[in-house]
Amino acid sequence: MAMSRTPLYVVGMVLFGCLNTETTKMQFTLLSRGIDGHLKDFHKPWQAVFTMFCAMDVVLIYHVILSRRTRTLVVDAPENGKPLLDGEASPPVTGLRRFFYVGVPAVFDLLGTGFGMIGFVFLPASINQMLRGSTIVFSSVFSVLFLGKKMFAYNWLGVCLCVLGISLVGLSNVLGASASSSSGGSGTSSSAALFGMSMNLLGQVFASSQIITEEKMLKSMKIPPMQVVGYEGVWGTLIMISVVFPLLYVLPGSDNGSIENVYDTYLMLSNNHTLLALICLYIFSCSTYNIAGMLVTGALSAVHRTMLEASRTMFIWLFGLTVHYFISPTAGFG
Repeated sequence: MAMSRTPLYVVGMVLFGCLNTETTKMQFTLLSRGIDGHLKDFHKPWQAVFTMFCAMDVVLIYHVILSRRTRTLVVDAPENGKPLLDGEASPPVTGLRRFFYVGVPAVFDLLGTGFGMIGFVFLPASINQMLRGSTIVFSSVFSVLFLGKKMFAYNWLGVCLCVLGISLVGLSNVLGASASSSSGGSGTSSSAALFGMSMNLLGQVFASSQIITEEKMLKSMKIPPMQVVGYEGVWGTLIMISVVFPLLYVLPGSDNGSIENVYDTYLMLSNNHTLLALICLYIFSCSTYNIAGMLVTGALSAVHRTMLEASRTMFIWLFGLTVHYFISPTAGFG
């Protein structure tokens, strides 16, 4: 039954993953008025991270509702589910231990998404998505080191081809940014593009670590997929409110004296209803994407999930080309 639903999980993950990318980039390209009263770009990468964790909190609500509806089946299951051999089945992690275990991938998610969002500010959606394909490389290496999986020669050949492709994408982005700057274009500079790509790749290291730990929890600790996502959301929300946002406000930066001013973010959201609507759409899309992604990891593997993530690049590029040639060549979200 699980395998018969796997194609549906895959389609949902790819579809809503593409929607996540585009709605996030659209947020960064919209203008609004903040504390100073002037129109400016909504360059708030850590607010985007907080929005992602809010979407994951929604998944926990869905998990609680679904668990209550199926509680009778869950209670009756152990009597019919004896292991074939003694010691074959390992006991699942239960209770509060689950919550603390999930704190590990939650921190990886926070760091991965945070660095990724910082890089996304300086990159087109298409380039950003292609660089996210580096999770295949990192996940493959981590699965060998930490999960004990075996990689054959053709597997490593595929990883090497991914490294080559990512290197070419990065080189083309830097050269394109340099050419745009020298011709007086409005695109990002080569140094900004290089910084954006560095942040993106650093984020993928943490994202791969998150996926590997999630696979361990799903298959060894037997934690339900949606509960993993929901607990990660709770951890992320708590860390953002208690640690990250206060630090971003106190540390000096270019956002009204802070690295990211929370009050300025609130004013910009209040003054642009389109921006607020995009964030609401992102919360729905991201919560659905996370459910599908965890189901794919549980049904297949972490490496399969990262490969499917990379397939989103094709759809992001198709959308970007459509926007560039049929809507507006100067649109920032293509």
